[in-house]
Amino acid sequence: MKQPVARRVSAVLMLISGVTHVAQLFFYPGEHSAWGASIFGGIYFVLGLMLLREGRAALWLTAILPSIGGTLGVIRFLHMHRNPFSVFHVLIDLVVVPCCVYLLIRRERKV
Repeated sequence: MKQPVARRVSAVLMLISGVTHVAQLFFYPGEHSAWGASIFGGIYFVLGLMLLREGRAALWLTAILPSIGGTLGVIRFLHMHRNPFSVFHVLIDLVVVPCCVYLLIRRERKV
């Protein structure tokens, strides 16, 4: 079955976010917050792969975890380490989370 565009877009954005979260280690090797961000990046990359397959678990996880990561990203930007990665990642979260919530709600209505 063909996946909805919102799911495919979310998957690609999560894969990109996963890679760029880890890439921060190369740009800011001495920054402790970059290590925490890279852990989120690994999780996000896995979520992106999960979104490429069918199933609701990926939608739930991708609705919840980037919400937490986005909040932490804003805190990081405001209080710890201002960098363009944080802004980019929060923007991705602002697209992915609503897409996944929409897909979850749409599936519930179909049942």
